[in-house]
Amino acid sequence: MKHRLLIVDNDINIVKLFANINISGKYDIDITDSVKDGLNCLRKNHYDLVVAELSLADGSGLQLLSEIKASHTATQVVMMTDNADIQSLQTSLREGAFDYLFKPVTAAIITRTIHHALQYGSLRAEREMVTNRLQAVFRGVDDAIIAMDDELRIVQFNEAASKLLGIIPSHMNQRLREKIPTIFSSIEPLLYQAVAQGTGKRVVCLVTISENNVDRTLNCTASLFNDPLSGRPGVILVVRDESRLARLERECKTRKGWHGLIGESRPMQDVYELIERLAEVDSTALITGETGTGKELAARALHETGCRHRHPFVVVNCSALPEGLIESELFGHVRGAFTNAVRDKPGRFKLADKGSIFLDEIGDLKQETQVKILRVLQEKSFEMVGDHRPIPVDVRVITATHRNLLERVREGQFREDLYYRLKVVELRMPPLREHKSDLPLLIEHFLAKFNGRFNREIRGVTAEVLEAIMDYNWPGNVRELEHLLEHAVVVAPQPILTWSNLPPEFRVRVIPPSRMPAPQPATGQGGRPLKSGEPAGEGPDGESILKVLEESHWKIKLAADKLGLSRSTLWRRMKAMGLHAPSAPDRRARKP
Repeated sequence: MKHRLLIVDNDINIVKLFANINISGKYDIDITDSVKDGLNCLRKNHYDLVVAELSLADGSGLQLLSEIKASHTATQVVMMTDNADIQSLQTSLREGAFDYLFKPVTAAIITRTIHHALQYGSLRAEREMVTNRLQAVFRGVDDAIIAMDDELRIVQFNEAASKLLGIIPSHMNQRLREKIPTIFSSIEPLLYQAVAQGTGKRVVCLVTISENNVDRTLNCTASLFNDPLSGRPGVILVVRDESRLARLERECKTRKGWHGLIGESRPMQDVYELIERLAEVDSTALITGETGTGKELAARALHETGCRHRHPFVVVNCSALPEGLIESELFGHVRGAFTNAVRDKPGRFKLADKGSIFLDEIGDLKQETQVKILRVLQEKSFEMVGDHRPIPVDVRVITATHRNLLERVREGQFREDLYYRLKVVELRMPPLREHKSDLPLLIEHFLAKFNGRFNREIRGVTAEVLEAIMDYNWPGNVRELEHLLEHAVVVAPQPILTWSNLPPEFRVRVIPPSRMPAPQPATGQGGRPLKSGEPAGEGPDGESILKVLEESHWKIKLAADKLGLSRSTLWRRMKAMGLHAPSAPDRRARKP
């Protein structure tokens, strides 16, 4: 393809000179003699080179130069003049002219100048093309990409490098070790190994760095390349953040703990596997289970393992919101919607946009609110309180309840259409009594948690305590266990939790075999031995004993009489329960 030239000069000799140069038709040349006509030509055609006289009848060639640099950046410009206006020529160079020539000029000089200008334009166009392609590649990947020269100075980087490594434009031409020293110290051997390996070889390493008490796992690849423009070697560094993958691999390998959920039993493994499958889709999910089984942890795990994990996770406890404010909390309100609504306030659904919203205890919502939740699910929009304009929202809805929603549907307390809309998939959290084999793991987890919170060094529990914990049915599930261990850690003066450190209300419900009193002769009223043929009275349970002791202000004889026991029998029962009378004036139960 021929190069196209524009000659703007009113000198007839220059016109003839260019005609002789192009006698073979090597170029497509347009010739004009004024600034006005030159500008018209530029508006109609693209030119690879413009040769312009500095002084024209209707203006200056600098006007053409200014237009070219503003609107035709790929066009090269050569200025010509028949006087020694050095200042104007210097101005032209500063404003982007490739070169200038003094008249009279020979065909050889013009030919050589045209060749150099066109060659420079081709190289510049090639460089821009390469740069644009590199930038397109850089923008199109999530991995951080950094190009460095042979002295490891940053010469180019992509947006992902800014997000992942904190590199900013002011770091250009600065040494990598000075701008990200923490990471550089880990990957420095990798970079120098890449240089030693030579072009065409890649070097890979996995590094773990800790910043702000957070560990990150980075997959780093380095390779040597030769810059075709500068002719000098450089290093390309590609960094991928595999922290989440590494965490998942570690957790999947052991499956003792996963996103805050603790347990390696089969029921808990089933929970983990179902959450992973649900994370691959974006449909609604209903989490069911008794109070304290970890429904919110399951919802959070579902969010963190899904495609929305980079966006907000908003928790709403539907049973805790006042009935008069629940719609405002969920959908927001506009100024003046009700008394004290002095400004617009976004609701939880708006805050959760692009992320997930967790509606806990959704079974407690009134039917009026249920209708609006159904609309959000069906139409992907909602209205703020006091406004009728629909607001679009993109959010995954995760719900939970400890109630039997199907039963509430039959009772007319819950909308049937909303029930089936929520229950696309049900995730049931097993009660603790169904996976008691996880109790030792849970104990270990909570002791570590409370040691950190209270600056303690509790190392474990006695066999007696573990025996009692394993025998208990845990109606309050994991939350009840957590509260029990928190109490024990707070009151324990020694590094191993003993029976006496457990809350009194737990000790009266669960008595391990080691603390069961030895069999005693059957007694009647008042603890006297039974006569032949006399039926034995039923002994009071632990809760009854504790209640009567407190009512009797811990007066043993009075309590024994009320319970129909002898003093010695009551003392034995109290010892088995780990109780003894507190000192006056505090007559409440206390640990031994």
